[in-house]
Amino acid sequence: MTTYDFVPVSLKSFDGLQVELIVLPFFSDARPLKGAAGLIDWRLCGALSRKLLSGHLDGHFGEKGMIAAPCKLKAEALLLVGLGSAASFDRSVAKRACALIAKTLRESKVTTAAIELPGRSLDLIAALEVMQLWLAASRHDQLLEELSVIERAQEHRALGSLLDGLRRRSESPLE
Repeated sequence: MTTYDFVPVSLKSFDGLQVELIVLPFFSDARPLKGAAGLIDWRLCGALSRKLLSGHLDGHFGEKGMIAAPCKLKAEALLLVGLGSAASFDRSVAKRACALIAKTLRESKVTTAAIELPGRSLDLIAALEVMQLWLAASRHDQLLEELSVIERAQEHRALGSLLDGLRRRSESPLE
């Protein structure tokens, strides 16, 4: 069973993340990069932006790009995941993106990761809603031991309560 914790969207938080992989969903039409991807790009002196400008990545839905051993971070790698255009983002796209990311984590056999959930960098979907989509998409992952959810601090309590409620329900002898 995956253990969850919540990490604020800040450079200090990212500097302390010790995970195998940081997952950064991004939009094809949001430049400069926003949210966690934007801050990490800044920490890496524009390395992510250079990948975009050079045409290595464009952000179409389902596109994936890996940056191994990013200097200045303790993570072993970054995974950038394209979400398509922000204008076309909705609950259906968020659900598909969560399923794609969960499948990618399972296939890569990652045991520790951090993720900014799809759509949160531009606040296009509520944190609780996308967290529920993520939990549904990732429920079969037996390898992922720890996941740090990168989210605004004001959302941490509500997300923690959601997870606590689900845990209590699964442990209930009445279920």
